[in-house]
Amino acid sequence: MGTRSNIAYKKATGEIVSMYCHYDGYPQHNGVVLNKHYSTKSKARALVDNGYQSALDETLEKSNEGRVHEEPPTTYHSFHAFIIDINFDIEWVYLFKDDCWHVAETSCIGLPNGKYNIEVDEFKPLTDSPFFIAVGVQS
Repeated sequence: MGTRSNIAYKKATGEIVSMYCHYDGYPQHNGVVLNKHYSTKSKARALVDNGYQSALDETLEKSNEGRVHEEPPTTYHSFHAFIIDINFDIEWVYLFKDDCWHVAETSCIGLPNGKYNIEVDEFKPLTDSPFFIAVGVQS
């Protein structure tokens, strides 16, 4: 079973471009890979613009070797539109803005009507995340 994540960046226009990653979405893996190998605006955009990933690796070429789909990224007209479209099974959301990665953990709450409401914690800089700090990674 995968630990699913969305990985996105914010454009100067306020639009959000987002891709889906199926495996290893937790900060101890995807967070470390993003911080170590995709920590510039150009690398973050290249990764997200590449679209769906089964799992992240240190280069796009290595990441693409194992992917099972090639869906393009999705562009949202606003941050709000991006947040409300997060699927119920996404556990982590990464957002590149202000020249660094930010992360939020999602929690899924079942509602009486059978629908889901996604609550996203306040996005924090990735390197300030307690999950990231716990693995002893220095930025």
